[in-house]
Amino acid sequence: MSDAGKSRALFLALLALAEGPKHGYEISSWVSAKSAGFFTLSFGALYPILHKLEQDGLARGSWDNSGGARARKVYALTAKGKKALADERSSYRELALAFDRLLGESKG
Repeated sequence: MSDAGKSRALFLALLALAEGPKHGYEISSWVSAKSAGFFTLSFGALYPILHKLEQDGLARGSWDNSGGARARKVYALTAKGKKALADERSSYRELALAFDRLLGESKG
């Protein structure tokens, strides 16, 4: 995956976690559903991203076995993760506005 692809995947995972703690399958499903299938996160790409989020202190993982099934690792944003998400949102909004200007969708 390219650096841009990794950056986008990290942003997508942060967005998914902004709505509350989720395990990997829920994150992947959320991204696909919210983007109407435009974005997908394969598990081969997602789990290294989640481990990086943990290593960087942006997310915290904990094991949950409350569903009666086998334990699943659930990830939640930390305060540092919420700040990183706010910064990323701002950058992506600027990018979207620049594309809008290039496409003639926005004045300015």
